[in-house]
Amino acid sequence: MKNTIVKTSFAIICMMFSITLFAQQPAKLIAYRKGSPYGLFAKFPVNVDGKEVGTLKSGSVVTTDLTPGSHTISPKQSKRAITFNAEAGKTYAVKYRNMLGLFGVRPRLKEVTYEEAKADYRKVM
Repeated sequence: MKNTIVKTSFAIICMMFSITLFAQQPAKLIAYRKGSPYGLFAKFPVNVDGKEVGTLKSGSVVTTDLTPGSHTISPKQSKRAITFNAEAGKTYAVKYRNMLGLFGVRPRLKEVTYEEAKADYRKVM
C-alpha cells in the first residue's frame, strides 16, 4: 500500500514537472508609433482582444506577451482591427500610423515583420 502511494506521488510530480518544462512559450507583440509633429499630442490605445494593454504616444513602444492562437489588435475603433494567428515563440509587430481625420488624427494599423520594425524604428527591441 505504501509503495503504491509513493509510486503514484512520484508519477504526479513527474507529470507536473514535464508540463511546466515543456509548456509553450508565449508569442510577443510589439506595437509602435514613430515620432511625428503631425498628431504629436494624440494618444492611441493598444487593445488586445478587447483589453487595453497600453497607450501609444508619439514615438513610443508597447510590448506584451500573447498566448498562442488567434488575437485581434485594435485601437478604440474596432473597424480598424488587425487579426492574426500567433505562434509560440514568435515576435509580431504592429505599426500605428497617423491618419488625418475630420476631427483630428486617427490611427491606422499595419502588421509588419520584426525586421521591418527594427529598421523602421530604433527603439523596437
